[in-house]
Amino acid sequence: MDLRSARINIGFLLVFVFALGSFLRLYHLSTNPVGFFCDEASIGLDAYSVLHTGKDSHGAILPLFFESFGDYKGFVPVYSVAPFVALFGLSEFAVRLTSVFYGLGLIWVLYLLGKALKNRTLGVLAAFIGATMPWLIHYNRTGFVDFSSYAFFFVLTIYLFYDASLHPGMVYPAFLSAGITLYTYQPARLLIPLLLVLVFMIYPFWRRAVSPVLVTSAARRTTRRGLIAFGVLCIPMLWALSTGIGLRRFTQVSVFGGHLSPVKTLLKVVSNYFVQFSPQYFLAGEGTPIMRHFTEGLLPVLVVTLPFLLVGIGRTLATWKRKESQLLLGWLLLYPIAGAVTFEPPFTARAIIGAPLFAILIAMGIVKVVEVCKRFCRPALSLAIIITAIGVNLASFSQYYFVQYPLKSGGFYGWQYGARDIVTYFKQVEIQYDDLVMQQDFNGPNIFIPFYAPGDCKNCTIGTPDDHYKPDHKQLFSVTPEYLTKHPEYRMTVLKTIRYLNGDTAFSIGTVVPVAVQE
Repeated sequence: MDLRSARINIGFLLVFVFALGSFLRLYHLSTNPVGFFCDEASIGLDAYSVLHTGKDSHGAILPLFFESFGDYKGFVPVYSVAPFVALFGLSEFAVRLTSVFYGLGLIWVLYLLGKALKNRTLGVLAAFIGATMPWLIHYNRTGFVDFSSYAFFFVLTIYLFYDASLHPGMVYPAFLSAGITLYTYQPARLLIPLLLVLVFMIYPFWRRAVSPVLVTSAARRTTRRGLIAFGVLCIPMLWALSTGIGLRRFTQVSVFGGHLSPVKTLLKVVSNYFVQFSPQYFLAGEGTPIMRHFTEGLLPVLVVTLPFLLVGIGRTLATWKRKESQLLLGWLLLYPIAGAVTFEPPFTARAIIGAPLFAILIAMGIVKVVEVCKRFCRPALSLAIIITAIGVNLASFSQYYFVQYPLKSGGFYGWQYGARDIVTYFKQVEIQYDDLVMQQDFNGPNIFIPFYAPGDCKNCTIGTPDDHYKPDHKQLFSVTPEYLTKHPEYRMTVLKTIRYLNGDTAFSIGTVVPVAVQE
């Protein structure tokens, strides 16, 4: 099927796809997700610190690895955020806009890859599916820039290697993209080497570097330069892996650190691997209480597209002898590996490279269904029916995501709403108090004071009345209702209440005195 036969303007469709993808990613970007998680704030604070001091928030000068809550992130997310912080200041919007940037870039790469695999029709459909896929929409709206940059560079690497099989000059940027991907998100350190093995098996680029006969001298030089560039980019990563900092996060979440027997470990890995192909994974979400990921009604893929995914996989299997199909099938086998070797969900974050693959496969399934249906109706009509069905499902997802999801995802197992309002209020009244104390009811609570009040709020700190109450100081505390219930020995005079979007109290801010003193 070719959209040109339906007299549809490709350029107009691409503009529509990018406009739709942009809206779904930019609408209420600062306020949905409703809170701002510590990992998001950490990336933003490091970018801000590098911009103003040339050092990260821990004092390292222009590092390639950024320390963050006992882990070390690659340089790509932080340095990607820096230009947006320079333009918009240190804010949730600036950090999350970086993910949007990578998300829109991924939509474009999906178009290029689909077009290269078949034609512009497949490219436009793949871009459309990518633009409307909840898996990508959600993570592209967060400050988890490592997720979005990983997905973008991984798919860009695949596209460039595929293009290099046709145009030898593209092998150099392909290797360069592969090397950069290593510094996006931890799973890349496992998946990029496996991807290179895959593409070298399908397209033996190494022959270009060593063969004096099969290829031109220019192609050999380009391939050698690509290999050298990739090797140079690997040096810091190899150092990080040898010292342990490159494996810090893996040791924290790995199934191999779960103290299971070898047999149970193997069974756990196999179970984790295949659950990511199960209907439950796509129809019910992940088995996790962490609402920052895909659970509690938030599903990674629009349900109406699942039949087309199956058709796309079936079509790829049926044509497995083609190199393009081998590339897609190899990608399909690689996608669950990062999630399989971790102890528990969320898998959707670690396996985010599956989302663009599924966009390609769903688009292939749609093309195949339209080709089959042309016996009964015009291709334009069957395609319009399919796109309408996807639009209805997208509207249902949008209603959930933009209306219901914010009401129930602000708590501790969600986006931990409240830090911004607490620190903002503390800044407003700081001059009136000796101490302003924020309860540590957040992951990494220490990151929020410098993020929301860089250089300000010198008297702000983290703690509770238990460990910070001083009768001779004028103090302001922010605590949860649960804290006040569990500690009746303190009585609070509430000056400000911070509420979740559903109306429940998240934090109370006020002065406290021991009940015994009051009496």
